[in-house]
Amino acid sequence: MLSTAVRLGIMALGAGYAVPLHAEDAPWSARARTVAAYLDQQWGQPAGWGASEPWQRFVIVDALIDYERRTGDHAWRGRVDAAVRNRAGLALNDDALWAVIASVHAWNDDHDPALLDYASETYRRLVTTYWDDRCQGGLWWDPARSYKNAITNELLLYASTQLYLATGQQAYRDWALRVWSWISQSSMIGRDGMVNDGLNASCRNNGQPYFTYNQGVLIGGLTDLTTITGDSAYRDLAVRTALTATRLLSTSGGILREPVPSIGSDGFMFKGVFAYHLGHLLDDMPAGPDHAELLRWSQANAEAVWQASDAGMRAIGSDWSDPASAAGAASQVSGLNMLLVAGASADPGGPPPLRTR
Repeated sequence: MLSTAVRLGIMALGAGYAVPLHAEDAPWSARARTVAAYLDQQWGQPAGWGASEPWQRFVIVDALIDYERRTGDHAWRGRVDAAVRNRAGLALNDDALWAVIASVHAWNDDHDPALLDYASETYRRLVTTYWDDRCQGGLWWDPARSYKNAITNELLLYASTQLYLATGQQAYRDWALRVWSWISQSSMIGRDGMVNDGLNASCRNNGQPYFTYNQGVLIGGLTDLTTITGDSAYRDLAVRTALTATRLLSTSGGILREPVPSIGSDGFMFKGVFAYHLGHLLDDMPAGPDHAELLRWSQANAEAVWQASDAGMRAIGSDWSDPASAAGAASQVSGLNMLLVAGASADPGGPPPLRTR
């Protein structure tokens, strides 16, 4: 009988693209290789990916950096290096923060000082220009100062922790704690740890849906706060959000979905952001019932992604429970991130450390 890796290699060659599969690949790694190769074949361009929004370029960069770290495959290093330096099309403050974060992660790999300079200067510009006393703090989503929302401030929290881990500069740690203090008191987070979309004109929770990426970026920031402070209470909050999100934002069959039926092209990436940060939380969590539950859920969702893609032979749709749903580069990467979570969580040794200076 053919091994999983050999069968996947045959399918990949039949689909018209080469996948660097190896006999020693773990099944999840082999699947991730196939999905990443499909992304490159269908949407790869010299400085990014077609069929994706400008901000999504940087989430794809992060996904492929994570892919390389977890699998050891450097096949898309050139694509990552070019895309992370392409800042075209960024208009909003959250767009800029996605670019800051990806630049820090790329700098961790190649130590090009221009990447860290860009990240630190963009970060400085954002906090000095768009953080003010309206709603007692918080970063504005847009240059017009029309909305203070969850994602922009969660990204500021995560950018702060990642810059601190990269540079050791105390100011970034101070900002991380300041941003978390504001978020935690903003009324956007419920008792169950779930995050609404933003604040209304009266600076109160606007009751908008619990989008998956809002839960994911919060998980990432809180996990990092435990790393930089040594206080496990932050990670406990991340686990609470993760457990509630996987239970609440899933179909009756346990498959992750958004809380509204149509979310547009931006939403194609939301589940991938959630999966990315869930994977890093699982890397840091101790063994126990919560880890086991999140691992089972992750592997069930990864299996659904794989089946919906016809074992890597077609694009991954935006709805993992509906193989006929619309697809693009962002939905492909969302599926890739879910496969990486399953593979990383199944490995008791874990991947190489992400947070090193």
